[in-house]
Amino acid sequence: MIRGLSASASGQIAVFERRRGLPPGEVAHAFRRWSDTARRGGGNVELFYVCEDADFHHDSYHVRTLLEAALHALRTRARRELRTAIDPVDERVLRRTLNNPSAHPDLPWWMRRIGL
Repeated sequence: MIRGLSASASGQIAVFERRRGLPPGEVAHAFRRWSDTARRGGGNVELFYVCEDADFHHDSYHVRTLLEAALHALRTRARRELRTAIDPVDERVLRRTLNNPSAHPDLPWWMRRIGL
């Protein structure tokens, strides 16, 4: 579970995980890893999983990418709750990292950052 989310939001996340064939609690695990990264700073923290889910292109995906996918799958109120939990973490990551000028511009912002 992600602290601060309602039972409804947590239930919608569980449905998202089941539909994607992810283990129960995978979104909460991704949130914890993203939060840990924000607390420790950018560094060389391994933030990728190997995933066989078609939505993630049978490839590795970033923990923040999973959180973004969950956000898009939730209804408005649950999305707002999860966004409220993620936003401070994102802000901290942005403060503790720099834009990588050599990263491909089509990548999401979290994959274009380098640790300080």
